[in-house]
Amino acid sequence: MILSKKLHKTGIVSHGFFNRKNGFSKGIYRSLNCGIGSLDNKKNIVKNLNYVKKKLLTKNNISLLYQVHSSKFYFINKFQKKTLAGDALITNMKRLPIGILTADCVPILVLDKKRNIIAAIHSGWK
Repeated sequence: MILSKKLHKTGIVSHGFFNRKNGFSKGIYRSLNCGIGSLDNKKNIVKNLNYVKKKLLTKNNISLLYQVHSSKFYFINKFQKKTLAGDALITNMKRLPIGILTADCVPILVLDKKRNIIAAIHSGWK
């Protein structure tokens, strides 16, 4: 897990950037694949998500997106069971894990310290 020194110093948000390492997926998905929409074995995806939750020191489920390379974002205040299509999640709720997935794109975390709002943004490589 990779940490942002600036975000870590705030003490406001628990966060991490993960790479392919330490995953349970096999074959073409051999990695820390957390893509629920992928054709990977669902048991492996659950194991991967549990690994991420353990590293982030949370037992709460992580809200993720089906990313579509858009300007669509969602402000959420509870775990999203329904799959949302877009490219950013924003919340001001404590202990509500949000995340985005990337391959060749850029993950961005933005923190508003005054309002205690965090955004996880998927930014396309183009």
